[in-house]
Amino acid sequence: MRSSTAVLLTLMGLPLMGCPPTLSQQRGEEHLDAFAAAERHLHHGRLDEAEQAYAEASAHAERRIDRDEADYRRSRVLIDQERYDEAVALLIDLGGRRPVSRRTGRALYDAARVLNERMNQPERAFELYEQIMREFPDDGLGTRSLFFRTFAWRDSGNYAAAIAYLDELYPTLGEADLADDVLKLKADIQLEADDRAGARATLEQIVRDHPYPQGHRWDEAIAKLAEMDVEDGHPLVAIRRLERMLERFENTTIIGSYTQTGMPLAQLTIARIYRDELHDYSEADSQFRRVVRRFPDSILHDDARYERGVMWLEQGERERGCDILRDVVEDFEVGHPRRLAAARVEADCGGE
Repeated sequence: MRSSTAVLLTLMGLPLMGCPPTLSQQRGEEHLDAFAAAERHLHHGRLDEAEQAYAEASAHAERRIDRDEADYRRSRVLIDQERYDEAVALLIDLGGRRPVSRRTGRALYDAARVLNERMNQPERAFELYEQIMREFPDDGLGTRSLFFRTFAWRDSGNYAAAIAYLDELYPTLGEADLADDVLKLKADIQLEADDRAGARATLEQIVRDHPYPQGHRWDEAIAKLAEMDVEDGHPLVAIRRLERMLERFENTTIIGSYTQTGMPLAQLTIARIYRDELHDYSEADSQFRRVVRRFPDSILHDDARYERGVMWLEQGERERGCDILRDVVEDFEVGHPRRLAAARVEADCGGE
């Protein structure tokens, strides 16, 4: 199964997303009574009554935000009833209301999903996905819409069409977050098409044109380039690339700078390269310890310490490795690395 198919199955396994509470207290006695009745009916599986009560709540809403919420929840019931035409019509109406509200993008996205997956009308869905990308390029819905808009091409192996679409879309996005996503998706597709040179060029473009701290795919692009360096037999190039990433992070004083999720992993990857590719265990040990020093709040501390302990065990330094693994068991109450460390202590350290 292609990677794009796997991601699609993951996304489709999610519901069309639920109904978080409204951001402010709803108003109006008639609206509140109808809304509460709808919630009760829905809880007990009385879909017809719930749909009617949500419609009544919408009709009695005194505020736009309350009307939108009632209509959105009614659309969810209509989908459950398989009344797809009515659900899509309501969602598109909700998505067309202005000014934009908290349900605008969500309504358009849900309508597109229903059209694409329940009604087999992909062309109508594509129009909505493109509207979402235009109007909400900095929203996660834009990224999801991008994936679904290009999925059919990827799934059929028509990589050229997908890349052409992305190349046409990218210049229209300016500094929006979606521009980063377009390039990252393009690189992924190029790799699927076995175009490693093209993927490298696209990843380098992300690093160059969407740098830290504004670019939210910057660290992912560098990590992928480093992975490719190792695959191509250039571990030292990978290390230098990752070290430049970390130096950029440490030397950045720009307002809005932050620790991207890939940065602690980059430090851990450097340690792994020294261990697995260069077999320089002393330097690997130093790099494992730097994960803890460099990123004191990282969730990778237990991973780094566990791998460090196992490394020394496997190099025949039993006492050193066992001491490190015992510390992992003692310092962490839960977690997969702790469980692994406990098992290795039991197996290799006399259970001490």
